[in-house]
Amino acid sequence: MRPTPIALLLAASLAACAHKPPPPPVPTPAEADAAGDAALAAGHNQLALDQFTIAANQGDLLGKERIGAMYTTGTGVVQDYNEAVQWLQAPAAAGDMQAQFLLAMIYDSGGSGIFKNDATALTWFRKAAEQGNTASQYQVGRHYNFGLGTAIDYAQALHWYERAAAGGNMDAVTAMGVLYEQGRGVRLDYARALTLFHQAAAAGNAEAMKDLGYMYFNGTGVPMNETLAYDWLKKAAAAGSEDAKRRLAMRDIQSQ
Repeated sequence: MRPTPIALLLAASLAACAHKPPPPPVPTPAEADAAGDAALAAGHNQLALDQFTIAANQGDLLGKERIGAMYTTGTGVVQDYNEAVQWLQAPAAAGDMQAQFLLAMIYDSGGSGIFKNDATALTWFRKAAEQGNTASQYQVGRHYNFGLGTAIDYAQALHWYERAAAGGNMDAVTAMGVLYEQGRGVRLDYARALTLFHQAAAAGNAEAMKDLGYMYFNGTGVPMNETLAYDWLKKAAAAGSEDAKRRLAMRDIQSQ
């Protein structure tokens, strides 16, 4: 008895299924994170997001932090602080320093549906700062210096600036120079301020260059020298100081 056409089709289908290769194994979180990092470094943002999502869907905190970072910066996705916060909360709570820093930056600036909250920003900056993140150490100093989310405390500001400066953060070095120049929480010391500004300016810090320009322009702790002042202001403007650009623009208007 010959097999019917239906029987032949069924047999062929079963044979095809029998020879169909099994689906590839799901990468482990570590494998997916490594692939995501490599894709991100190569500029393949969608592939990176796919890999981090594979890791995150397995509960991986690093994958969640990476996705949160992408939404924070708008790398390969539409920048969305709400989405970023959702991804960053778990790794930050578990002690991920980068996630803590990113959360702090989001609350420090606000936007995309997230309200600016200095106190919350300071909480997360401090957690990251205590783990040695120099950018966070500088930010904790800034919050105490200006009373952002906390009472003004110049001693605490100087403490955290010094920690950040020891790690090579030139914004902190410049901020320390301002404290000494103005005698806020420390003895007024123009020589110390000048040294700190020069240190940061030599490293390319635009604000330090601007502050040097103003010291020479006003004769603060140094002989008044308008030529040297404008030389520093020009360097500061070229390095990105908006304040220096405005001062130079005023000079141009006055000279007309």
